[in-house]
Amino acid sequence: MRLLSRHIFGEFARIFLAILTGILVLSVCMDFLQKADNFINNKATLGQVISYFFYSIPAMASSALPIAALVAALLSLGNLSRHNEVIAMRASGVSLFSIIAPVVAGGVLISAFGFLNNEFVMPRYTARANFIKSVEIEKKQQRVVFQQRKLWLRGPDNSIANIDLITPEHTEMIGLNIYKMSPDYSVRERITAASLLWQNGAWRFQNSHKYIFSDDGASEQSADGEIYNIVDSPQDLGMIVKSSEEMNFAELWEYVKRLKTSGYKAARYEVDLHNKLAFPLSSMLMVLIATPLSLQKVRSGGFGRGVAFAILIAFLYWGLSSVGTALGRSGALPPFESAWLANFLFASASLFVLFRMQKTN
Repeated sequence: MRLLSRHIFGEFARIFLAILTGILVLSVCMDFLQKADNFINNKATLGQVISYFFYSIPAMASSALPIAALVAALLSLGNLSRHNEVIAMRASGVSLFSIIAPVVAGGVLISAFGFLNNEFVMPRYTARANFIKSVEIEKKQQRVVFQQRKLWLRGPDNSIANIDLITPEHTEMIGLNIYKMSPDYSVRERITAASLLWQNGAWRFQNSHKYIFSDDGASEQSADGEIYNIVDSPQDLGMIVKSSEEMNFAELWEYVKRLKTSGYKAARYEVDLHNKLAFPLSSMLMVLIATPLSLQKVRSGGFGRGVAFAILIAFLYWGLSSVGTALGRSGALPPFESAWLANFLFASASLFVLFRMQKTN
């Protein structure tokens, strides 16, 4: 039995790695073609281009894992079914569960790898890839530093701003400490503000205090309504703030908690938070839904039919996932239900078919 399980698992792993490699190569080529003009116009070096795509691979792999697992399950079990090996195993007393267990175990391992990649590798690599593209290739000024869950940003008038939180709409910054520096780098002015709000085409202080330092001491006054255009518009601020892909689960959890504590709706980020757990499990679900199809349907047609089934199943899954995400972000569904909608439906359908197959065989 162990030899049989190793054989099935080995076939699944071999096909999975081949499909994953193919998808990654295709993704890199397509991404290169889309960005080639940008690289040429900015005179990017070969090293910069290679580094950018190297750090982009974990994000590409995150999306590729489910489809690679799906095709691998369809083809590995489909080959056994097509060559009547499944019939021979069942005639020898091997249960259906024992036949599919190595492939399901492979799906569990892929899901675990996907979670670890999304949690520990992809956020850092995605941030590095964005830095290479924006700063090293496009020569944009690096104005932002993230430290201890806060944002440090260089502002106008030789100033540095420490921002505690930025709202999802990017129209308000909360908890600001601003230091305006003299030519000798001493602090000539400090402003503390509860918020910096986008109003009438400018950023204006709310509930603020200004401290002006001079040789005679320090004076205090209100800075409410004063303009401090740290960026030109909310759209520019959106390019500075970390995206969900650049945050791991703990960082996103903390951001959602701080938004809710500050009284802001965080539905969009709550959906993204639950997707951090739900999406990696899609690899295992792809295996589960592919198993009955591969044993019952994919008996002829080989690779072509397997890929056709994979595309159909992937389309259905991502369609349901997109609908659920949209409903969650709009508030029509709670974030948890919207993120897990596709997983719940696919898991229910696959388990129902598997149990039915076990009873009828």
